[in-house]
Amino acid sequence: MELGLACSVCGHLNQLRAVSCDRCAAVLAPQPIAPSAVLPNLGAHPATGAGSPARPVTQVSTASSSPATVPLPSGMQAQPPSPQNGAGKPPSTVISSVQPSSAVPAQPRFNAVTGAPLEALQSKPAAKTMFFGALQQQHVVPRLVVIKGEGGDGVTYHLSATNHVVGRSTGEIRFNEDFFLSPEHALFSVQGNRLFAKDLGSINGVFVRIKSPVPLDHGDCFLVGEQLLRLDSAPFNEPGPDANHTYSYTSPRPDARFRVVQLLAGGGEGRIVSAQGTTLTLGREANHMNFPQDRFISGRHARLDSASDSHHIILTDTGSRNGTFVRIKGAVELFHGDYIFIGQQLLRVEIS
Repeated sequence: MELGLACSVCGHLNQLRAVSCDRCAAVLAPQPIAPSAVLPNLGAHPATGAGSPARPVTQVSTASSSPATVPLPSGMQAQPPSPQNGAGKPPSTVISSVQPSSAVPAQPRFNAVTGAPLEALQSKPAAKTMFFGALQQQHVVPRLVVIKGEGGDGVTYHLSATNHVVGRSTGEIRFNEDFFLSPEHALFSVQGNRLFAKDLGSINGVFVRIKSPVPLDHGDCFLVGEQLLRLDSAPFNEPGPDANHTYSYTSPRPDARFRVVQLLAGGGEGRIVSAQGTTLTLGREANHMNFPQDRFISGRHARLDSASDSHHIILTDTGSRNGTFVRIKGAVELFHGDYIFIGQQLLRVEIS
């Protein structure tokens, strides 16, 4: 390795003792050389080029007065330490090359993404998986929520016992001012986490809102808006003469499998509409059976279809706002979110 002073003007490498550049005569200002660049390893002798004998440098230590020598490349002179407090007194500091650093790099204290202290994250205990089987086995108390006229929730009845009777004058749940309720109208039974409803022979029955197409039999009743309707699927009688062999005047018989009968207040029958082939639609307008004055009926409310594989007639709600309700027969299981009409009371079932 060739050592010298580089000229800052032309870059020529001059002798270490040179005062001016041999090429451009510019004044040389030598830069201080870092000790680590001159002495890469204090404990080993650096390799020297041919014809460049190493020269010793003196190291002064406070622990011993005997000097230690470390070879330097040719052309470099060791500078003796300046005496302090007299020429014959050794200095109190050690002059040597820089020792290799053994310090460990500082570890980051904060998360670079979240900014949270890493110590808090490291000290936080690991999350444990909890067993919620006990929660699943808790006893669920079904509830009946009264829906008020404006659509909001009213009184809530918790069915904590096994049997609950709903009526006008008897039972655990009473509506004394509802004269469409029988004195003992319906029974609600809780079996485990399941709820069942049964009509107790009331005059007006118990109606449940349908959530999917349901089959109807002859004589079944259902509610559409404020209309109470009955299905008539009995076959027509064959025309014939009376005992005197006289035929009666009649209208032509429609080619329909079933009819829908409107039941009026006081027990009379209102309109009777026959199906068009195998289908009959109901609503406020543009249907086979329309009720334009009923504000609780949607434009296209419900539909009845003849089942091709049985004698049943299938009732389907066609996306109405207020729903279609069917009168129950016997005990029927209720589910969370079901709606029930009893008398003039609209109830919502909650099982959760």
